[in-house]
Amino acid sequence: MMITMEKERISSKTCAERFGEAFPLGNGRIGAMVYGTAPEEKIVFTENTFFSGKKEDAAGPEDAAAFRKMREAAAVDNYEKVHLEARKFIGKRGNYGTALPVGTLYLHYGNENGAVRLAERSLDIGQGIASCRYESGGGFQIEETIFLSHPDHVFAMRIRGERPFDADIRWQGEQGSKETVYTESGIDFTEHAKETMHCDTQCGVTLSGKAWVSADGETHCGPGGLKAVRASELYVYLDMKTDFREKAGLEPEGTRRNIFLQKPAKRFGELMEDHAADMKAHMNRVSLELGETPEAERLVFLYQYGRYLLLSSSREDSVLPAHLQGIWNDNVACRIGWTCDMHLDINTQMNYWILNACRLRECAPALERWIEELLIPEGRKTAEAFYGLKGWAGEIVSNAFGYAQPYWAAPLAPCPTGGLWLITQLWENYLYTEEEDYLRAIAPVFREAALFFDGYVFETESGYYSCGPSISPENSFLWEGKTYQISSGCTYEILMIRELFDIYEQMAERLGMRDDALLCSIAEKKKKLLPYRVSEDGTIAEYAADFAVPDKQHRHTSHLLGVFPFAQINPVDTPDLCAAAGESIRQKLAPESGWEDTGWARCLLFLYECRLWNGKEAYRHLQALTHKLLEPNGLVYHPPTRGAGAFDHVYELDGNTGLTMGMTEMMMQSHLHFVHLLPAMPAELREGAVKGLLARGNIEVSFAWKDAAVLRAEFCAGKDKEIFVLANGETFRVSLKAGQKKSIDCTKRSGAERGRI
Repeated sequence: MMITMEKERISSKTCAERFGEAFPLGNGRIGAMVYGTAPEEKIVFTENTFFSGKKEDAAGPEDAAAFRKMREAAAVDNYEKVHLEARKFIGKRGNYGTALPVGTLYLHYGNENGAVRLAERSLDIGQGIASCRYESGGGFQIEETIFLSHPDHVFAMRIRGERPFDADIRWQGEQGSKETVYTESGIDFTEHAKETMHCDTQCGVTLSGKAWVSADGETHCGPGGLKAVRASELYVYLDMKTDFREKAGLEPEGTRRNIFLQKPAKRFGELMEDHAADMKAHMNRVSLELGETPEAERLVFLYQYGRYLLLSSSREDSVLPAHLQGIWNDNVACRIGWTCDMHLDINTQMNYWILNACRLRECAPALERWIEELLIPEGRKTAEAFYGLKGWAGEIVSNAFGYAQPYWAAPLAPCPTGGLWLITQLWENYLYTEEEDYLRAIAPVFREAALFFDGYVFETESGYYSCGPSISPENSFLWEGKTYQISSGCTYEILMIRELFDIYEQMAERLGMRDDALLCSIAEKKKKLLPYRVSEDGTIAEYAADFAVPDKQHRHTSHLLGVFPFAQINPVDTPDLCAAAGESIRQKLAPESGWEDTGWARCLLFLYECRLWNGKEAYRHLQALTHKLLEPNGLVYHPPTRGAGAFDHVYELDGNTGLTMGMTEMMMQSHLHFVHLLPAMPAELREGAVKGLLARGNIEVSFAWKDAAVLRAEFCAGKDKEIFVLANGETFRVSLKAGQKKSIDCTKRSGAERGRI
């Protein structure tokens, strides 16, 4: 299928036949995929909380001593016994559930003058407006204008014809619901999120929906649909709501919910104007130019597309955070063993990495509330019942209801660091904004997590502190000719605990917490955590022992997270470990045909190379993403692989947000206490300009470059501060006044006072 990408617009002259060809709209609560088909238009709807399953009572392990027995067996390398005991250390899956598609709105166009065919369909991501233009056999045009408004919480669609046309409108629920009522003015429908793969078919949210239809011609309703006769202008407004908060045991949303399922008071033009202004206010914060070639425009589009998709999936009033597929649903992930949920071993984290640097802070509250209201309360139960510890822990997957128990099938448990990894995003939010009230608000989250892991680590005979036994997601190792997954001291878990202990120390210092017994304990243990280790083959060791692995090209690279998103391994402080990390990546891709390639996994390799300041290799991964793992509509996918089977490509939001984050890291990095411009810019992108990025410390950054050299850079900080900037191999010391922009010429020594980092 031929689809054209131009900066902020994607278009095609061919109807979409599948999810990977349709165009996405979303307002953080409702999602829609616009197909642009003819003569029958198809728009598939989703809703932020349309999940099957229910909130289950937490259950402890089959054997309360199972974890202790696993640890004892691991200490003597008895991995067979470790895995036997692990069968007693699994969570209760119960009615776990999954996100599901809601239903489809069909509009069949007819005209006595002949058939209707598509001329062009497009999506403007700067404004969040989809358009479809059809041509009638009678020689006139019909045009659709479609958007999902966040300010007015409604789907809106206008169909205009140069001459009158006929249209049949019908609704079809995806779960086979027949609770649909047609009236002269619209459609009322009720859908139930019930399915057989991830729950017992008896539980799930109930959704109420309503579509209002008005036309300048006649309308008639029947049992199979609503007909507009000889209309030249037709309007459809649609809204929906679920009873999720009630079923999740949460407080009602308040009076704002009363506006749902009410026809908007504004006219279509006003709705569209307010919607476009809202979208542009967010999307225009960051602009990027990379040249006028088709490839450059394609990269600019994909960069902004990641921002658009997160903004469409997660807004300040979304009830739930973006799940595996954002706010949409390809009807594949929900019908395989993975489920369409909140995976906590990479996917949910990667969804939100672009929050700060790409100026989308309003997308964070849904994630923050879900962590506080649902994940942590369940995580406290997991900590006590499964580990006998205080604090809280979340394991490898979670769902709409905050599931935090170990995975329900060995050997994907234990893995108590999933929730810990997720909350590091909250710390990043603070580092970018430096809001002290926010820091105080999140401090209890980290204290409880630190309390758990302070009790979780244990001292070995060597004097080091280790952890586990647990998995290195979702990998395996070989021992005495057999394949195992669970061991003590895996690098992934140690680096996560190190990151938590370091964050808690920094947090305590900034909040003036001094006489704190927990702080003293973790400070001592952090010094003695197992260090990184380089294997004989020159790679970062994934395990505490020199295990062989059955799949050297496995998609997961969790032992390299110290490179990204964290900064434990970096070119300034740990060049030797950087070399080992680079060798780890090279061996993963030797040969590249054997690499278990997926969207999010390729994004990680891209991000690692950016942090290693290797622009050439970073660009190679960017090219692999955009030429091998992209659907025609620009969505990055996860193909069926040997370790993650599926019956079709699976769309995952993290592939798009990961791509955007990688391009951001090519242009600017700020994790090493200085702002680094063009740290990993490849020769292929020698000229460009970016405006509006945010560096840690609440510093807005804009700059242009040519021939891979920064020309001028502009900075604006939220408060008075002095910063260091690294550009063109030179270091600049820049003094900033709150709210005042300051430019420096990076090509001249007089551009700013030189300093040393």
